Amino acid sequence: MAMRLLTATDLDRVRQAVTSATRHAGLDGDRATRLTLAVNEIATNAIRHGGGSAGIVIRATDGRIEVEIEDSGPGIPPGVTATRPEPEATGGRGLWLADQLCDEMQVRTGPTGTRICLVMRIR
Repeated sequence: MAMRLLTATDLDRVRQAVTSATRHAGLDGDRATRLTLAVNEIATNAIRHGGGSAGIVIRATDGRIEVEIEDSGPGIPPGVTATRPEPEATGGRGLWLADQLCDEMQVRTGPTGTRICLVMRIR
C-alpha cells in the first residue's frame, strides 16, 4: 500500500491503514498497537521536520510487516539519535520511542531527505 501524506490531518488515515494491515497480516493486538504508535511518531516527525509531507509504504512479507516513511527535508541533524532524551527535555522522543516499540528500525538520512523503515515480526 502506498500513500502520500499531505498534512498532519492525514495522520488518522495512516494510523487506520497501519492497524488494518497489521491485523490482516496476523500481528497480535499489542504489537499492532505498538507499530501504529511508532508509525504515528515517525510520520508526525516527517511532516513537521521534513517539508510538510511524507510518503509511506506498508508491506507484509516474509513473516514481517514493514512500514517505510520518507520525507524530502534536510535530513536528521547531527547529534539527533534514537537515544532516550533527558527527562526534562520537551521533545526528541520520537526516534527513541519508535526504536523501543519496534523489532527493528532502520534510518537513512541525508541532505535531501530521510527514510525510516519500521519492522515488526509476525510471531
